[in-house]
Amino acid sequence: MNRLIIAASIFTAISSSAALAQGYPHYTPNNPHHVQQNSHYRHDPKPHHSKPAPHRSQWSRGKPLPRQYRGNVVRDYGRHHLAAPPRGYNWVRVNNEYVLIGIATGIISSIIVAQ
Repeated sequence: MNRLIIAASIFTAISSSAALAQGYPHYTPNNPHHVQQNSHYRHDPKPHHSKPAPHRSQWSRGKPLPRQYRGNVVRDYGRHHLAAPPRGYNWVRVNNEYVLIGIATGIISSIIVAQ
């Protein structure tokens, strides 16, 4: 009986040390079943994250802002992180933009994208 217990414990010790000696499989690109444990083994380049397209305004400096858009005047420009408008100008919010226009003419002087 003692021999059986000793033989079983020796067999267990040998098999467990053999499993530990084998270690983790290394990265092989042809092995479809391989699960990467660490990005260190990856040979493909990192994925590129595309940047959002730059904002293109439908408005342009020097052109008049149509009358239907001139009504949404921004009075609390500091809250919207805008500089105080010069005398004779107003900030107007149009869609997702702040447009600095001349009060009398409606000519666009500056355009800032809202954040």
